[in-house]
Amino acid sequence: MAGSIQKNMMLMQKASSIFSLRRAAVASPSITPIMGLAWQQQVRMQTTKPIITPLRVIKPESAQEELARQRLQRPVAPHLSIYKWQVHSVSSAMERNTGLLLAGGLYLFGTSYLVAPWLGWDLSSATLIAAFSSLPVAAKVILKLSIAWPFTFHLFNGIRYIISSTGYTLNSRSQFIKIAWAVVGSSALAAVGLVAYV
Repeated sequence: MAGSIQKNMMLMQKASSIFSLRRAAVASPSITPIMGLAWQQQVRMQTTKPIITPLRVIKPESAQEELARQRLQRPVAPHLSIYKWQVHSVSSAMERNTGLLLAGGLYLFGTSYLVAPWLGWDLSSATLIAAFSSLPVAAKVILKLSIAWPFTFHLFNGIRYIISSTGYTLNSRSQFIKIAWAVVGSSALAAVGLVAYV
């Protein structure tokens, strides 16, 4: 009891000193600039105090419901469905995907070629050529394009990335977009050329 009375007395003394500082600063701020500064600091501290709300005790049974309620109040990040597709961002993703496709195909064929003798497969060059020549023309074109286009796109886009990493193409957005479309078109033409030639 005595401790709470002493605590209340200290709070009252503090409040009275704050009010006397305010009165003195307002009455003559030009005569006592230090008191004026002290009053301004006190007002600033009072306006910037954080608002502390009491913590709610959540029972374990309602914890999942509370999390679901909080999730509904969070802002939603933009999703790919509302993203404006741009040729340079798509070509960046395609660069990675074609690299994975080419490397994965190489590893898959290499691994299957190594284990073929143990599995009884015949993956010799003569067998592969005979199997490919027996396919219809449309299947040959599709198979060739599925290998040629990722190769040419990855090659041309890789050259574009090497050039753009020097900073020459970053000055103009329209130039950057034109170069990206040029890579798409030239890789498609080169792929068609490889299919027709090989």
